[in-house]
Amino acid sequence: MSTSTSLSRTTAGAAAVALALLVTGCSSSGTTDSPSKGGPVSMEFWGWAPGYDKITEQWNASHPDVKVTFKQIPSGAKGGYDQMTNAIQAGKGPCLAQVTYNDIPSMLVKNALLDISQYASGDTGKYLDWTVAASSAGGKVYGIPVDTGPMALYYRTDLFQKFGIAKPPATWDEYAADAEAVHNADPGVAFGTAPQDAYDMAALTWQTGKSWFGTQGSSWQVSVDNPGTQKVAAYWQGLKDKKQVMNNGNAWDPAFGKASEAGKVMTFVNAAWAVPGIKGDLKDLSGKWAVAPLPTWSAGETTSSNSGGSATSVLTGCKTPKEAEQFAAFLSGDPDAVSTGITVGGLYPASKAGLDNPLLSQGDPYFGGQKIYDVFKQSAANVPANWVVGPTFGQVEADYSDAIGKGGYAQATTAVQQKTVDKIKSLGLSVTSG
Repeated sequence: MSTSTSLSRTTAGAAAVALALLVTGCSSSGTTDSPSKGGPVSMEFWGWAPGYDKITEQWNASHPDVKVTFKQIPSGAKGGYDQMTNAIQAGKGPCLAQVTYNDIPSMLVKNALLDISQYASGDTGKYLDWTVAASSAGGKVYGIPVDTGPMALYYRTDLFQKFGIAKPPATWDEYAADAEAVHNADPGVAFGTAPQDAYDMAALTWQTGKSWFGTQGSSWQVSVDNPGTQKVAAYWQGLKDKKQVMNNGNAWDPAFGKASEAGKVMTFVNAAWAVPGIKGDLKDLSGKWAVAPLPTWSAGETTSSNSGGSATSVLTGCKTPKEAEQFAAFLSGDPDAVSTGITVGGLYPASKAGLDNPLLSQGDPYFGGQKIYDVFKQSAANVPANWVVGPTFGQVEADYSDAIGKGGYAQATTAVQQKTVDKIKSLGLSVTSG
């Protein structure tokens, strides 16, 4: 159970080139701290993924001389990264933190991450190539990969039956046709949820084969406003304007939970890590949800996408980087830790061994006994290999979320394009637009 070799190699190459450019364009995020010299060690680990507290307990039970204290913080985009950087500047930062692949470049720009290459060199071969590349820069390792986010369509089997929809839509045209049919039958039922922010738009654009960032010579290239993004923007704006999808909620908002419990929303698009969220928030709907492949833009295609995934990074100022890397490797690679990540956090493993975890081949009672990870396996193997992570995703996220509410997806895309170019210039990095 693994992604294709071509995907791993090509994505790894794109990520490596882009992050190498990042490192040459900004100051080093290295450290002069010496490795720890034995004795009891205490470290803090900050993150937001469900299950990390339990994995920390598993570590502490088997490593009495290296105690890790887990602190739950908001997700990075919701303020977690600001907490990290503020704590580092105050000399009170944790040793370890959860950092998404999208945000490793921007955290490097802020000199928030330590180079852990000397400690991680024996571990990197245990993970999918592209996740290692996404956690590295300029030949240096800045995080141990934890998970990926293969995308799929979550849908209500009972409501599909109610509205006479025989099977989940295989294409986005079929999705739109089903949305129209449901709206005509009952305008009070939303077929799905619309994209809310840059994370949603990035994942949907990724499926089109277009990337928001690239490199051109010695410069970053910003292409947020590309044909793929505008295609996604026009599609979802049309569904929103027709009131066929929820305009003010996503799968994690109270509005979505309320609508789901009332039978007023039928689908949502998200990654594998959404599994524990829906099972926890919508316990009474057990047996009514299922998972299908992400709809494609053309019939017969299998192209999917990825949303999220993160690494465990060692932050600037950590005095015990060796032990910190050992904990990070445990979190990502220990069989029991991986099992906890799957069952509690919905983490789809980045470790090669983790992809063979027996839990990923079992039927899930909540989803009617469906072997849902078979769908995510297929998705992970069909992600386009050309996505490049840029150096200012935090800025992109903030600007996109703000602009979507003011003028719609197309206008937001155009505005974010220019703001992203301006932001990269302000960092002293070379950048082109197009």
